Amino acid sequence: MGLFKLVVADFIISFLWVWSGALQKVFVFKVLGLGHDHVGETVKGVVSVVNMFFFAYLGKITHGGAYNPLTVLYSAVSGDFVKFLNTVGARIPAQVCGSIVGVRLILSIIPDIGSGPRLMVDLHKGALTEGLLTFGIVMISLSLSRNIPGDFFMKTWIASVSKLALHILGSDLTGGCMNPASVSTLN
Repeated sequence: MGLFKLVVADFIISFLWVWSGALQKVFVFKVLGLGHDHVGETVKGVVSVVNMFFFAYLGKITHGGAYNPLTVLYSAVSGDFVKFLNTVGARIPAQVCGSIVGVRLILSIIPDIGSGPRLMVDLHKGALTEGLLTFGIVMISLSLSRNIPGDFFMKTWIASVSKLALHILGSDLTGGCMNPASVSTLN
């Protein structure tokens, strides 16, 4: 029963994560009417940090539910074989399905949100840069889970600010957003 609850939590949290990204943009740029200047991007960054706290709290109350396959994969690799099979066979597919359902629903309800950032460098450089930045995020998350056990606020604060900083760095380097689903390479 515990695995079923985690799979359902992974599906729902992944679905909500995709929606939260779209709703952040709509809230900051359409509802508040802020542009893509420094004020609008600062407000978007603050909303993003609050959003990361919300999803960290969701992960805590669901006892391990997550939206990112890497966060469940690294614990499965270091665990036993049954945990690895459950993660690869059930949890990660649930996260992928939740994200796909979320994207399809967003595109059907808010079609103009589908035009994401454009990759400003060639595909190989962009993939390498985004991969290295994602690796940095995973390393920060791993070191936080090992070095600061139990302090929810401090871990979430450091993780969210570092993810935001790497996201800003990545968008300046490649134009991407460290999410291959929303980067378009076609002109």
